Amino acid sequence: MFKIVYLFPLFLVLVLAGCAHQTTNNNSTPIKTIKLGVIMPLSGDAAAYGEQAQRVMEYYLPQINERYKDKNIKFEAVYEDGKCSGNDAVSALQKLTDIDGAKIIIGGFCSSETLAIAPLTKDGHVLAVSSGSSNSAIEGASPYLFTLSYRDDVVAKKLADETGKYKTVAIISEQNDYNVGMRKNWLEAMKAYPNTKIVADETFPKGANDFRSILEKVRKTNPDAIFLNPNAGMPSQDLIKQLAEIKDWNGYQLISQYMYMSPEILKAAPAKSEGMIIVDSPSIDNPELLAIKKDIEASKGTLTDLGVYYTASTIDTLNVVTSLIAELGDDPKLVRQALVTRDFKGYISDDINFKNSNFTPTGAAVYVVKNGAVELQK
Repeated sequence: MFKIVYLFPLFLVLVLAGCAHQTTNNNSTPIKTIKLGVIMPLSGDAAAYGEQAQRVMEYYLPQINERYKDKNIKFEAVYEDGKCSGNDAVSALQKLTDIDGAKIIIGGFCSSETLAIAPLTKDGHVLAVSSGSSNSAIEGASPYLFTLSYRDDVVAKKLADETGKYKTVAIISEQNDYNVGMRKNWLEAMKAYPNTKIVADETFPKGANDFRSILEKVRKTNPDAIFLNPNAGMPSQDLIKQLAEIKDWNGYQLISQYMYMSPEILKAAPAKSEGMIIVDSPSIDNPELLAIKKDIEASKGTLTDLGVYYTASTIDTLNVVTSLIAELGDDPKLVRQALVTRDFKGYISDDINFKNSNFTPTGAAVYVVKNGAVELQK
């Protein structure tokens, strides 16, 4: 069901450093078990993303272990709940490194998690590779921190291309690392559209659930378009639901980013979300990936919130990280050197590389909600 898409030398370093313990196979040959630390939100508003990424890993990691069976290598994922919170992510990293002995981390998933652990990776004792963190502040945050996510500033530019089509626009943002960064990038990108006036720029605390006063302020400005910029979970659902409850306010275009790709959130206000423009990750239609996603959902559960891109990036992260560890051992310095000097093939791209950035090169795509479903805009 899967293909091996990573090329590496035919030799393996047989002595793997760090957090490995030995068992034996049926031939009494020692098997080296390598612990992969994993930080993702397994509780809280963003839990759906972490739980679904975990489903991908639990489905795919046994296939990776089968791949390296003849090399007597086995990978074991050790999960910690980052809760989409900086403080919790730091505690998770410390537990994974100090107690579990992990030297290679997959995560965090949320940008808040990844930005918080960045300072703890700078000395090279641990390396972190995220499959989901998109905040452009990750660029330069640490030489031992990488992400296979698309970039917020790339998405923000595409968002500005959409909001720049209107004479007046309002933005409503949540106050957390991801949305603060998106707002900052969007405001910068909007400088290319001097004929569009930003008539309202409202923010609300992380996790808020009452937006009526903010919506009333925005309503008074009568914008042609509204950029909804909440984070994942209940805030995004409550925001559009309360917007829909204002019966006599229409005539504006809704524009947003990835959290409104979720069918469950769109169901909160189906009439209001119809026609919404959403800017998100590049569209991926690889038949093999789509078949894998279908198999994962059949055996492990839905990946609706994670979507095609982050399903692909989670698989690619596992493939890149495990192939390098199998070759080089789990020495963060050796793995980093390979990451920044090589090219890899994957599902998100045929050219995954970190030669010039903490991000791999990606783009963005524009989608529209039609009949309650999200479709790629032609």
